[in-house]
Amino acid sequence: MKFEILETIRTNNFTDLEMTNKFINLWQNNADLAEAALKSGLTIACVYHRYSSDYQGDYCASLCRATDDHSDFDTANFNWLSYPVDSSDEQGVYHTWQKIWADEADKKISRLYHFDYEKYEPNGQVSIRIAIL
Repeated sequence: MKFEILETIRTNNFTDLEMTNKFINLWQNNADLAEAALKSGLTIACVYHRYSSDYQGDYCASLCRATDDHSDFDTANFNWLSYPVDSSDEQGVYHTWQKIWADEADKKISRLYHFDYEKYEPNGQVSIRIAIL
């Protein structure tokens, strides 16, 4: 799957006091494009990239849509571990990231830190895909 960037932010999970607002704005600024893509059967992704270190460091988050043409990210180049997100949980994405961070801290996974992504499918399913070694 290939993704093209709609918009990008830079943030930090632990030190950026504006992180939540940045993500809200990212999604709000692109709501029409994301909705149109989903309605036409395309996947939307929030891609995490340009990591300064690991999940505790600064990184970029880009809202993207699937494409067959020009792509900024190509998932075919990596091995992926998929974490399903509980859509009944209002904080499901955040709780899934907490599980990923715990698995990494417990050395259950070895992340590549090239790029990772949240995958939002037209049918409403959400998962987080982690690039692994």
